[in-house]
Amino acid sequence: GESGAGKTETAKYAMQYLEALGGGCFGVDNEILKTNCILEAFGNAKTSRNDNSSRFGKLMEIHFSANGKICGAKLETFLLEKSRVVQLSNGERSYHIFYELCAGASPDLKERLKLKAASKYNYLNQSNCLTIDRIDDAQKFHKLMEAFNIVQIPQEYQERTFALLAAVLWIGNVTFEVIDNENHVEVVADEAVTNVAMLMGCNSKELMVVLSTCKLQAGRDCIAKRLTLRQAMDMRDSLAKIIYASVFNWLVEQINTSLEVGKSRTGRSISILDIYGFESFKNNSFEQFCINYANERLQQHFNRHLFKLEQEEYEGDGIDWTKVEFKDNQECLDLIEKKPIGLVSLLDEESNFPKATDTTFANKLKQHLKANSCFKGERGRDFRVSHYAGEVLYDANGFLEKNRDPLHVDLIQLLSSCKCQLLNLFSTKMLHKSRNPATLSDSMNQSVITKFKGQLFKLMNKLEDTTPHFIRCIKPNSNQLPGLYEENQVLQQLRCCGVLEIVRILRSGYPTRLTHQELSLRYGFLLLDTRLSQDPLSLSNAIMKKYNIPLEMYQIGYTKTYLRTGQIGVLEEKRKYVLRGIV
Repeated sequence: GESGAGKTETAKYAMQYLEALGGGCFGVDNEILKTNCILEAFGNAKTSRNDNSSRFGKLMEIHFSANGKICGAKLETFLLEKSRVVQLSNGERSYHIFYELCAGASPDLKERLKLKAASKYNYLNQSNCLTIDRIDDAQKFHKLMEAFNIVQIPQEYQERTFALLAAVLWIGNVTFEVIDNENHVEVVADEAVTNVAMLMGCNSKELMVVLSTCKLQAGRDCIAKRLTLRQAMDMRDSLAKIIYASVFNWLVEQINTSLEVGKSRTGRSISILDIYGFESFKNNSFEQFCINYANERLQQHFNRHLFKLEQEEYEGDGIDWTKVEFKDNQECLDLIEKKPIGLVSLLDEESNFPKATDTTFANKLKQHLKANSCFKGERGRDFRVSHYAGEVLYDANGFLEKNRDPLHVDLIQLLSSCKCQLLNLFSTKMLHKSRNPATLSDSMNQSVITKFKGQLFKLMNKLEDTTPHFIRCIKPNSNQLPGLYEENQVLQQLRCCGVLEIVRILRSGYPTRLTHQELSLRYGFLLLDTRLSQDPLSLSNAIMKKYNIPLEMYQIGYTKTYLRTGQIGVLEEKRKYVLRGIV
């Protein structure tokens, strides 16, 4: 479903349902539910379409013991929107946790973290939106503290986490002063720098040097080159994004440690996938492209299981069936993924050229992709993609830099020099990756879109190994109002998502299917005539006739019996009746 349709809320209801059925044995069921509180605080934000929009994807794999009790879980996350930490559109918010911390922290904690009101921080006040109607950020913070305790994150590490969040906010308040005609800058030594250094546990002068210069290797010598204003602001924002993303990933690790299955693993699991919904805003950038690409992949998975595989099974088993046509989104996926001339390949190619710009990237797209009916070049850096859920106008501005997402060595070295244990841990992991030849090509040199594409393929392979159940979420109106039904908007979603075709399949299809052997084993004893052939196919025919299942309500295939909705209930009721008589 599209952004704001209710996917996250539905996923929470699904988890609550599983907890009600399988909880109470190993003590982890409540922990699993409380992870939602933590993940929403750190991974959700208010957008123009949704007050609680997921800005990351997650797969929660819930494991069950041999007797059906929840015995653990594993969380996997995808592509956190890091740019939201430093840049906001008007009327939107950054991640909930920043506002909750500013509103709900105790006076003592605020004093220790040098916290001020959310309105005092540049990263938060730039969008003219600090609150959400009917949401109490202070109360949310107190619930988060409870969740931290239930998920067994130690008090000491809770405060370290909050200290790093405060550091991120103060980093956004660091300013620069131009010192020459070439636009080179120095960091202004004010309370922002002092507080960042204190919260990170680093030397303030070292911090100022890192944010205003970069080191260049000239033979054996290392030269410090001054940054321009734009470069310094980018360096500052990179530091904020690195810290926030590292905190988020560390929290996911802590959650997984707390929910670990261990020796109780049986291989029985139910996974719940909650991923960002299709997005089309006034301004659409790299983040919307990645989100919509993920939705194209999920839509194909949906099509494959509810159209292709369903109808292939009917035809392969020789039953009478009129094929239902559906809109395939393969052409759009080819536009995005095809090598060497696909959107992802062209983006990576252009990202590898130091002198390439977002304009040269947009021009390259228009040159190579114009033959694809799902693509349309526009003026300047704009281009359109016809997705399964509608046409989206993208602005290529920022695509290259966001895709490169450079990891500055100077910043990693700064983090490694900090007294904060968490920052030491984060920097050690980054340095290990950068120095390990085995991971260098896989991790450090891969672009954001290539990593994301790899994550998507890994996710799809995992989903293919499961029996899927789809919940299609439909947004009733565009104003997030209860009781308001906008017919045209609902109909548009039903058409784009293939729901109307699915209804046709379900109405004329056979949702219940049993192999002839399964059918004869479960219901064969109801046949009292011992003269009947014991061949499973013959028994299937006999069972259907014995209990007067109408011919139009079932079909007998080569290997299976196919039943329309409700017919299995008729057989189950008869089975229960006979078994009660035997008892």
